[in-house]
Amino acid sequence: MVEIHGLSGSIGEQLTLAWASEQDAQRFLDPEIERDPGRLEEIETVQRMAVRALCEMSTHFLLGAAHSLANLVLRVTLCNSLAAEVINAPKRNRKAQGYQPGTDLQSAWPTFSSSLAVELWAQVLPDAAEASGIDGIKKLVSRLTLLQQDHRFRALDERRGLDYHRRRPQSVKHTSPRQGIWSYDNEKKLSTIKMVASAEDAQRDEVLVHQICVDALTCITEAMVDIEPLIAESLSACYLAWRLEEPHTVQ
Repeated sequence: MVEIHGLSGSIGEQLTLAWASEQDAQRFLDPEIERDPGRLEEIETVQRMAVRALCEMSTHFLLGAAHSLANLVLRVTLCNSLAAEVINAPKRNRKAQGYQPGTDLQSAWPTFSSSLAVELWAQVLPDAAEASGIDGIKKLVSRLTLLQQDHRFRALDERRGLDYHRRRPQSVKHTSPRQGIWSYDNEKKLSTIKMVASAEDAQRDEVLVHQICVDALTCITEAMVDIEPLIAESLSACYLAWRLEEPHTVQ
């Protein structure tokens, strides 16, 4: 229960930090900002980089919040012994050693994304919820599944994959496009490289990056609002108190 409370608190902080960064990005996008007419191109470049940096900071916290939220749902589900048996049964999950409270094992904190660890989030956890026989846990896991499948969350996850694991689009014009400059002639066994003029990367658009950030902030917040009361319902069914009732005032 202490770990579940701690996760909830850290998720709230992550969401607040994500929102704060997005708000700063909005300020840089404000058309009312005074700009020196003689330096517009330079200012636009700096502005683009600033907006992207702030949005990427926001999405960093958003992905962390989504990851923590998924692990929170996992740990609430583990509070039911029947569900815990299903979760711990697969060979792959045994490395987590039962997801013991306070553990720092990497395998006990599975990654939550739109494509990774699909077996755990899309199959094992729903099966565990069904085995629990508790409606609250079933609804809790179902809502988490909806978040994983949400196109707004998928867009966030895919953009993060582009920026972190592949080649981040440059904010300035450059002569190094990701594709289209190299070809190979199988008959002649000849490689050809074309030199190209400086051009903009279509994926550098700071307005697009900001929209992905806003959409993700919205969908993750919506999931948190829906999930919060289900946590209390699920834990209550496991004979655990999520929060104390408000004390009655004697008049």
